Amino acid sequence: MTKAILLGAGLGTRLRPLTNRVTKCLVPIAGRPLLDYWIEEISKAGVTEALLNTHYLAEQVQDYIEQLDGDLLLTEFYEPKLLGSAGTIAANPNFADGADEIIIIYADNLSNVNLTELLAFHRQHTDPFTMLLFHAPNPKACGIAELDSQNRITSFVEKPENPATDFANAGIYVVDSQAYREIAALQAFDLGFDVLPKFVGRMRGWVWDGYHSDVGTYKTYLQAQRDAVELATGKFNQGQPAIFLDRDGTLIESVHYLSKPEQVQLVPGGGEAIKLLREAGFACVLVTNQSPIGQGIITEDDLTAIHKVLSEQLANYGTKLDGFYHCPDVPQVKDRTVVDSYERKPGPGMLFQAAEEMQIDLTSSWLIGDMISDILAGYHAHCKGLILVETGKGLEGKTNSAVNWHTVPDLTAAVKLILN
Repeated sequence: MTKAILLGAGLGTRLRPLTNRVTKCLVPIAGRPLLDYWIEEISKAGVTEALLNTHYLAEQVQDYIEQLDGDLLLTEFYEPKLLGSAGTIAANPNFADGADEIIIIYADNLSNVNLTELLAFHRQHTDPFTMLLFHAPNPKACGIAELDSQNRITSFVEKPENPATDFANAGIYVVDSQAYREIAALQAFDLGFDVLPKFVGRMRGWVWDGYHSDVGTYKTYLQAQRDAVELATGKFNQGQPAIFLDRDGTLIESVHYLSKPEQVQLVPGGGEAIKLLREAGFACVLVTNQSPIGQGIITEDDLTAIHKVLSEQLANYGTKLDGFYHCPDVPQVKDRTVVDSYERKPGPGMLFQAAEEMQIDLTSSWLIGDMISDILAGYHAHCKGLILVETGKGLEGKTNSAVNWHTVPDLTAAVKLILN
């Protein structure tokens, strides 16, 4: 019998502002919580019982567990004070009861590792401990192992000044039940510093040549988003393509802090443009920053009334929008290229939410907007095409980024570009 421990209680401080609102192990990757990937993988490997430690925003994980389907029994272990990766094991010494082996996983990684193959390797040798290794692009920043001809780990050093290899600790281990109890008895805090050195000489390394990434910073998070789409194109490309549209200056005439329904006016050709896109098979989704709500200038009811008029105007052309998404957050910085809120553009949150709820394939979708924050939101969400229209504020807050986009006069020209 194989059990699993998922370590997901970290604060995720390097992922802020994303983790101001969502716990680290549930950050969305390509429209799914990160934890989803590990639940799926351990289930495929035959694990039927798992323990997940929690701390920050634990109620989110509790809700996630309640909604789980399948045969996996996932139990929460709440830590009022973080115990450390080894401390969680020390606090649960009896979890090994009835198990032949336990998989220990740092759940803030994204990987396409095959745990079934890892378990098969572990069962073929006689040592009590197996560590998953990957080729680190920066070995000095990782725990690095040396292997002998039988893949036994002969040396392990955390963040070495002069790395002997690029075999990095991937934060995934398989241990026999007796080794698990030995770790628990150490009453240690950290696996990397306090536990792993004690198993050198009786621990094997299994090198994974596939994809593995620590989703630890906002930069690596955005990269993981793009990587996940590429890694699983067969799965995530099953959705429909969409056109994500900014509102003010793109779909309707720009009005500073628009607050009244009577101020809504489609841009010239706006109704015809939406109709053409929908007839071509695209879902048309509005994604709009609405800081006036956060500032108390308008209410959610006011916004609903404004969008009701927008819908009525589109109905006059025999068309409609398929989705409305807005973010009420007030910006904390003036630079429109800086993500200070995951949901607020240039953050990709609204696009990923729409992709999940509407089954949208982001990699075949386009974004049309009038500001650099729109363009970057589409880029961060891996949209196929990015179009800047010149009917709004333009490139206010230009970026030196290598992001590429099309620039066209208006929404009508953007639609012609897409359909051609």
